[in-house]
Amino acid sequence: MKTYFKTPLASALVAASLVGSAQAAVTFTEDFTGPTLDAAWNQSGYLAGHLGISSGSYEMTATRGGGGNPKLQQFLPGVSDTSYTHEINVAMTPFFLTGSGGTQSDFKWKTFGPDGFMEIVLNSFGAMRLYHNDSDGGGGNIQPNTNIGISEGDLLNLTTNYDIGTDTINVTYAINGGAAQSFYSGSGVDGSIGDTVSNFVEVELFKWGAVPDTPTISIDGWNLSSAAAIPEPSTSILLAGFLGLAAVRRRR
Repeated sequence: MKTYFKTPLASALVAASLVGSAQAAVTFTEDFTGPTLDAAWNQSGYLAGHLGISSGSYEMTATRGGGGNPKLQQFLPGVSDTSYTHEINVAMTPFFLTGSGGTQSDFKWKTFGPDGFMEIVLNSFGAMRLYHNDSDGGGGNIQPNTNIGISEGDLLNLTTNYDIGTDTINVTYAINGGAAQSFYSGSGVDGSIGDTVSNFVEVELFKWGAVPDTPTISIDGWNLSSAAAIPEPSTSILLAGFLGLAAVRRRR
């Protein structure tokens, strides 16, 4: 059994009132313990790629030319005028198979808001980038493709912290419960970032190559909250999650 993302708010959508503000930050916490997917989530794209909840994870796969790419989304009816923390835990097996870019696929973690969108893209070569598109039409990688040393079966934690006071983000990653590593810290593609999260958040599994190997991802936890409400993930919590996931996979 997993030991991370366990809170009484699991699989719930929460509108949290902010002190000194007439608006609200829309937040959620999800651990995919099931047995069915919470109604707040939307499954789109290649529907056969949505394998669903299994052993406390939400699993997705993709095939080239299979009618689109599977996407898991949560729409956030509200506006965000606060700092926030956005976090996901995901394992990819199979994904980084040897030769010609593994399964020739991308894992994409995206956020959308009135001021634009951002996405972290990890490809099956093991390289990750951060892309920002703002409301003025500017767009590009603010962190280029960088090999992060991830391997087949590893548990990846991604965390984005947005500071509204400085209008900057700090993106970190951790592998198998290890120490968080800085991936990007700074402003947007044209300086300003603004609200790129309050419309909806999304994971997409994109199959871009023709090799027959099909990628599979397992999302083990996903949350979004005002920054003051949730601390940065501790190494002990991430390691406990990895050990729990490993035990589940051994029992399959």
